[in-house]
Amino acid sequence: MKMQRLFKWFAVLVFSAGLVAGASLGQTLGSVFEMMGGMDTVSKLAGDLLKSSASDPRLAGLLGKLNASAATPKLADQMCAMLGGGCKAPLTDQQITAGAKKFDGSQTKALGDHLNSALSAVSSNPLVREAVSKAVGPKLGGIVGALI
Repeated sequence: MKMQRLFKWFAVLVFSAGLVAGASLGQTLGSVFEMMGGMDTVSKLAGDLLKSSASDPRLAGLLGKLNASAATPKLADQMCAMLGGGCKAPLTDQQITAGAKKFDGSQTKALGDHLNSALSAVSSNPLVREAVSKAVGPKLGGIVGALI
């Protein structure tokens, strides 16, 4: 009986220590935006993504007339907001939903491919790349669609 009680107290202690360590780790690491390197890196990611996507034959029909230099700051601000950077998102959820309708499945996949390629160019950390992909990837077609 005493052994069971001792084990329960030990389990509570380990669990509590884990919660404190987890909170400290989250505070140390900061947002995905900060782990990416801030606005300069996010802007580079947005610009690289739009430039490479516009030159892709699968996307050229939709993005051929896109002014990448005008769209890049908007995409960067949208990503900044999604990644916890504190920026004001220029697009609403309704605009993103409407923008997504401009792309078919293969075009959405092409955008995802370009996101992954651009991420590899700006970050060597696979955990950061995965976090950005999960945060931005599902809405990327809608975001780009809303910008064109």
